[in-house]
Amino acid sequence: MSRSTSSEASGRDNGTVPASELAGDPVNLDEVRVAKLGPKIDRAPALLQSNPVLLTATGEQLSVPVVSKLSDELTLGRRTVNEVFHSSSSRPLESGVPLAAASGPSEGIYRLRAGWACQFRDWSTDRRIIVDVYLPGDVIGLDTILRTQRSEQVVTLTSGTIEMIPAQDVLTKLFADRLAALYIARLLCQRQRRVERYLAAVSSLDARSRLAMMMLDFYTRLRRRRLLTGLVYDLPLTQLQIGNYLGLTVVHVNRILRALRDEQIVNLEKHCVTILDLSRLTGLAQTAMASPSAYIAEHALREVANL
Repeated sequence: MSRSTSSEASGRDNGTVPASELAGDPVNLDEVRVAKLGPKIDRAPALLQSNPVLLTATGEQLSVPVVSKLSDELTLGRRTVNEVFHSSSSRPLESGVPLAAASGPSEGIYRLRAGWACQFRDWSTDRRIIVDVYLPGDVIGLDTILRTQRSEQVVTLTSGTIEMIPAQDVLTKLFADRLAALYIARLLCQRQRRVERYLAAVSSLDARSRLAMMMLDFYTRLRRRRLLTGLVYDLPLTQLQIGNYLGLTVVHVNRILRALRDEQIVNLEKHCVTILDLSRLTGLAQTAMASPSAYIAEHALREVANL
């Protein structure tokens, strides 16, 4: 085994994302900040489905060369973003630390090299609503970089390591680079879709489907990053935090978790999730996991390809 292969394997074992796999999954882009990134990025690319021949939005198929060009440009853009992150110094963090405290007086965007974090809103003095959960490899803060507010409302759920790009470097090295900006739009689009699924689940699904959606989402994101090979992963959320994420009481969360375990669908014990029946879990989560962004039109892809 080569030295690089051995290093990447070691990284997976300790929960650290190898550099070659840090694609960065997330981050939200609303319509106002899309416009600030450039008039041609219209709600971001309608991203690359598994079969490019079937990539349609208005009934007219995209040509394979267009999709291939987008794929190549996204790969180059990701490489640029990775290089800028790699050039920054990494910082260890303890559990429960706000990202803003870790960055000192400066502000920028962050990537979780290892560990989990969450974004919250204080709904009242005794309830902290979790609105998003970040996993190893996720990029945090792209939705706030064009605003003056800091990221006080993102805290670590576990100990871990972050990489940070200062705001000035984001503007001069990433947003100024066409392909890096395209890749950033992809990250923002992915997080937008994830947040839409979350809102759809909380507003319309029952407790069983919400829990199934959450567990399947975490499993899918970790597997995509090659951080697990089986159907078991660590979940550093307490039942109270799960309730604050899904809009459920602790009693309700506990009752549903016991029911899912008794039905041999999924088991959560001592922060360890074991998926016992992936097919049934997927069936429960299917409504929430369906993309609500199917309306994104083909012309967005064509315009992004010509940025």
